[in-house]
Amino acid sequence: MSYTYREHRKKLLRNKEVREEYEKLLPEYELAKSIIDQRLRRKMTQEDIAAKAGIPQSTVSRIERLTHGLPKLSTLKKIADALDAKIIIRFEAKKTPRQYIIDTKHETLLTISEAKKHYGKRTRG
Repeated sequence: MSYTYREHRKKLLRNKEVREEYEKLLPEYELAKSIIDQRLRRKMTQEDIAAKAGIPQSTVSRIERLTHGLPKLSTLKKIADALDAKIIIRFEAKKTPRQYIIDTKHETLLTISEAKKHYGKRTRG
């Protein structure tokens, strides 16, 4: 049986420990993804960003690959300037734990909102 990355991720997230670790790393992943998306949208390479930001290309690479933890805010500011972008940092209240529905027919894990989209308003959340 073959299935997509999204289906595989949902299956893995059924495991509480995997889900907790996933949610812990999500902010770092979103930061790296945002930098990559902005860079590609502007048709820039890591070398282009590094040159404009005055930092080594290896630093841009490490940030995009999520190695060596989170970068300093000063480094992020340099990258943002090189991308002609702004940094938005905010604190939000922790949400209630996500609730999931297991679709046993398709062997997938859906959030309540995904289930509502997929199955319509029949789903209670």
